[in-house]
Amino acid sequence: MISPTARVTCTAAVLTALATLTGCSSDSSEDTAPATTTPTTTTSTVAAAPVTTEQLQTQIDVFFDPAATSADRAAVVENGTARLAVLDQFTGVLAGYPLTGTVGEITTVDADTVTATTDVTGPHGGAPMPLTFEQVDGTWLIADESACSVLSMGRLSCE
Repeated sequence: MISPTARVTCTAAVLTALATLTGCSSDSSEDTAPATTTPTTTTSTVAAAPVTTEQLQTQIDVFFDPAATSADRAAVVENGTARLAVLDQFTGVLAGYPLTGTVGEITTVDADTVTATTDVTGPHGGAPMPLTFEQVDGTWLIADESACSVLSMGRLSCE
């Protein structure tokens, strides 16, 4: 699902491209069409700052912190409030089986989505997992499907 912010960014990019194309003219002196002006909305588009490993690591630290409340976890997960019941169960799992996550390489998917290779480690070892993060209202959150993937490792279901 494309976020409203991504739609605005894409629309602005398309308008800018169209304005550039319409501003081109031929070498012929017979071309007397007036230049097309660009809408002011395209000039006000500001590219978002790239996400940092530290920003994503903060969200992962809260998600795996055994002392964090379910509400704390919900605040770092996309649609987290809808997942409170399963996050309550996850809090119980973390009390007996602590996990940690270390964010590694980040790959940009689009302006509001990135994937980060994250080493998820527990008492019996760990493995790298690609976790997706979504930017919602200016905050990077663990994507719902990625949170559910981690929860399923503990035999918890988002269904």
